[in-house]
Amino acid sequence: MRPETPELLVALDGSRLAEGVLPLARAFAGALPAAVALLHVLEASAPSTVHGQPHLTTVEAATAYLEGIAAELRRAGLTVTVHVHADPERDVAASIAAHADERDALLVALSAHGGGGLRGLLFGRVPEQVARRSRRPVLVALAPAAETVAIRRLLLPVTPAGPPEPVLGLTRRLCLAFRAELVLLTVVPTRGTVSGDAAPAAVLLPSAAASLLDMAEAEARAELERLATELGRDGIAASVLVERGDPAQELPRLIDATEPDLVVMATHAHAGLGGLLAGRVTSRVLAGTQRPLLLVPMS
Repeated sequence: MRPETPELLVALDGSRLAEGVLPLARAFAGALPAAVALLHVLEASAPSTVHGQPHLTTVEAATAYLEGIAAELRRAGLTVTVHVHADPERDVAASIAAHADERDALLVALSAHGGGGLRGLLFGRVPEQVARRSRRPVLVALAPAAETVAIRRLLLPVTPAGPPEPVLGLTRRLCLAFRAELVLLTVVPTRGTVSGDAAPAAVLLPSAAASLLDMAEAEARAELERLATELGRDGIAASVLVERGDPAQELPRLIDATEPDLVVMATHAHAGLGGLLAGRVTSRVLAGTQRPLLLVPMS
């Protein structure tokens, strides 16, 4: 059943860690505006605890838990529904993604649970799998959000050719909803940081490669400045940042430098987060940032 108003699907497992996404979801729902659907999927062969809290193993316990959170959100003026998926699932992530499609959710919101390593093998089993499988944008709180969230600056890292329309369209919508500024960022390699098929040519033809990369920088800057001007006509204050170097190294540093309240990134077509994480760039971002991340799938 599809709701009449835009809806944020917030997946919760009953733990305090999972609840870390709630302030972020509340801010999104209030600004867009959108309704909130709280979801809990009962897990087959579930452990007795999840992140230190008792696991929700019955429909009654899960419903009571979600209704308690819903009451708080309703007091904040939001429209909230609750849903417990009663048939225990072995693949919780697939169920969350399916619910998002069924409800035509605007986005799915959840918290990262990972710790250590590469953000605990990215950012926890269920969030990573939801982002891999979902056809909806996935909002991930990589760290517990403050009680009151203010989204004043968005960062949109793009390739030198510019952003795909789906990610640009959603970013534009969010900037207008939050009255936030936007930083358009791209990193053009230097001759010493070129990778892939172009790397041998950069070694064998250094002067030509350097000239081509300089041209790529100029073209990227022109394209992003054109886009910033276009966004300005919509009332969005957009700035352009074009840097040189290894994108995998530079992007985490630039995220820290620009201090965005939200980083918006595209996932690769048909590969979800798995395809996007195959690249060094996004792996470094996920491992190094505490900023909320919005992953937008490309079809």
